[in-house]
Amino acid sequence: MRLFNMYRHFVAIYVKSKMAYHCALLFEMAANIILIGVYFAGFMVIFRNFDGIAGWSADEVLFMFTTSWLTYSLSCFFFWKPMREMGELVRTGKFDLYLTRPINPLLYLVLQQFEYTFLPRLGFAVFFWLRSMGRLNIIWSAGNLAFFALNMISAFVIFSAITIFTGTISFWAIKGDEIVTLLTDNNYGLKNYTDYPLGIYSKQMQTLLTFAVPYAFTGFYPVALLLGKDVPFPALRFAAPLVALFFGTASCAFWKYGLKHYGSAGA
Repeated sequence: MRLFNMYRHFVAIYVKSKMAYHCALLFEMAANIILIGVYFAGFMVIFRNFDGIAGWSADEVLFMFTTSWLTYSLSCFFFWKPMREMGELVRTGKFDLYLTRPINPLLYLVLQQFEYTFLPRLGFAVFFWLRSMGRLNIIWSAGNLAFFALNMISAFVIFSAITIFTGTISFWAIKGDEIVTLLTDNNYGLKNYTDYPLGIYSKQMQTLLTFAVPYAFTGFYPVALLLGKDVPFPALRFAAPLVALFFGTASCAFWKYGLKHYGSAGA
């Protein structure tokens, strides 16, 4: 509760600072709404001309990638901006300020901001997720509900872990924000490859998205299991919680290692 109250206080301050330039805020939100709207419009155009992709119907693909988008948007509320700005904080020495606060530096980075630009993405994702789910014959037994909920939590951890890992590279890299964008940006980065079934990609890309940067576990594998679809690595259909545990632990350890070896810009 104390942490929640602290976060609410920080968000209120952050939003007030943004509201000082309310026109810029409105234009930024409008631009994001248009961007995401165009993306979904493009998706609809694709499936207006094709009956399906790799054995997946339009509603099945829509359900799969909006499942991934839900947890991606929630993760970005907390970690996208802090990790993307890590390079600038390290270069300018401003990260030193986070080390002088009586709170964990990573926690403080997360608490002091609220990436509101992901609200349109979350809103569109919820709408089309519910719309597509209503058109599919998924049997929501207690087991399936528990499985899906566990995989949603796992997806959130996986997205967060990858973002933290890429942000931590900024302790050594000059332009770490480019690495964050390359791996985690849904419009231009590797994350964009998870919006369609894994089967349409080469074996090398399937391996990359399963083992190296495990985005396939944030939507494709759990949804494929619910829908009875074939997957490239059948033995890993239930592996999302283990993948989340491994990558979550690894990213935290990597962050602590980077923090331990951080040298101030003035040092």
